[in-house]
Amino acid sequence: MPTREVRPAAPTRIEPRLGPLDAPKRAPPPPLPDGLPHFRAEPRQPGAAATRPPHPPQRARSTAWLRWLLLAVLLLLGLVVIAQHRDWFAQLLPSPRLDHVLDQGDRALAQGHLGDAHPPGARQFYEQAARISGDNGRAQAGLQAVGQAELMRARTALAEHKLDAAEIALKQADALLGGGSELTTLQQQLAQQRARGVQLADLVAHAQQAYAAGRLTGANSAAGWYLQVLQADPGNAVARHGLDQVGAALAKQARRALASGDINSARQQVQQIATLLPAQADLPALQAELASSTRAAQQATAHKLAEAASLIAAGHITTPAGASALDVYQQVLQADPGNGAAQAGLAHVAIALMVQAHAQADAGDFSAARQLLDQAATLTPHSVELVAARARLAHAQARASTQPVQSTQPMPAAVSPAQRQQALALVQRAQAAAARGDFLLPPGASAFDLYRQALNLDGTSRAAREGLRVLPQLAADATTQALRAGQLDRAGEMLRNYAQLAPGSADLARLRHALGTAWLDLANRDLARGDHAAARSALAQAQRWAPDDARVQALAQGLGGG
Repeated sequence: MPTREVRPAAPTRIEPRLGPLDAPKRAPPPPLPDGLPHFRAEPRQPGAAATRPPHPPQRARSTAWLRWLLLAVLLLLGLVVIAQHRDWFAQLLPSPRLDHVLDQGDRALAQGHLGDAHPPGARQFYEQAARISGDNGRAQAGLQAVGQAELMRARTALAEHKLDAAEIALKQADALLGGGSELTTLQQQLAQQRARGVQLADLVAHAQQAYAAGRLTGANSAAGWYLQVLQADPGNAVARHGLDQVGAALAKQARRALASGDINSARQQVQQIATLLPAQADLPALQAELASSTRAAQQATAHKLAEAASLIAAGHITTPAGASALDVYQQVLQADPGNGAAQAGLAHVAIALMVQAHAQADAGDFSAARQLLDQAATLTPHSVELVAARARLAHAQARASTQPVQSTQPMPAAVSPAQRQQALALVQRAQAAAARGDFLLPPGASAFDLYRQALNLDGTSRAAREGLRVLPQLAADATTQALRAGQLDRAGEMLRNYAQLAPGSADLARLRHALGTAWLDLANRDLARGDHAAARSALAQAQRWAPDDARVQALAQGLGGG
């Protein structure tokens, strides 16, 4: 009996139903096996959300206000930082103008236009970029590249012996790079080439021409040109040989001066040799000859001064011609123009002539008295005693003219009130000039000239006479003050005024020696700090004012001054 296939019944559709809301929930059916890992999610507890109470509306509004306030503060701080570091921030932002300038600098550098101003070169463009943005790395790197290119340009110019171009390039490189070993090396090479180049030959030619013309020392002299050569090239044999020739010529001139008795000229030439060639082999012998001649000249001078004093005592003041005291003093001054004793001797001669003039005036021979005073004026033109003597002569002549005796001299006119006022104004100007130290200079406006003009207007002016009388003492006081202040040049000027105002003063020798000692001390200080040139200059002044001082002579011997 055939079996009948039994088919499963078709599944019936189950309609969804909510069921009762309060019905208990059924557990979900177990998951079908699908080969995937499973996890279990715990359901949220019913009261969990209720544990955090919601924020009230007022607190939400206050929190939002604080957020806006914090944002504003941060924005303000950011603006302050940007303002303080705007250059740095500017580099972070693109700048069309800055980039354009830097591009121009790069192109100029690539084309070899380094530092030309017309048109601008690479250096000008990079410097402009640096002004726009001070710390721009590209601009700084560009300037360094220009400096290196200038070094290359200098090296090429040196190889082509274009020394001026090389010097310009090195100066530019130094300004951009601030030194460096390569720069120093090129600078040394430039100095060496200048010393060995055409300019060196020109210096030597100038020196040889000066030597042939007899210009051994001083401006545009052979010694000056040779010293310039040695300054550029210390080992230059031509210049050293030329200086040796100059030294030999000076030594020859010094010996000729010694033979003729011109000690001052010989001393100057020996000093020049000691300055130029202190190691010259002939210098010690020449210094010994100068020292010996100086001692002999000093002895001869002392003998002549004693002879002149004897002639004055015997009354042979200006006569006989060639054998008077005046002649002997003039002979001493011809050999030694700065001899103080001889200058004082001339003052004694002038005073003797004034005494003779007074005697002639007392005898009524006013013409002879005036001639004697004129002769005294050639010896001591600024002597206050001479002005006083002329005033006494005029007064004596005026008194004689008032007597009934017939006189050939005109009657002096009376002094008018206007003349007295003019004389008083001149006296006031003279007093102001004396206070400034203008005792003899400027001519016509010095205290001496103004007092003399006042006396010419009013010979009876006591103020003018008294001003002239104290003028020498004012000059002596000014000399002392300058010495105490260490103003040696001014002290010498004041002492020269004093010597002319009071040539026969007994205090003159003391002031001369004091000034010479001050110059000697300065020379020793200069020598102690190694400045031989300044020491020789100070020594020359010491020899002028105190030639007989043993310390001056010893230092002169040590420095090569004789």
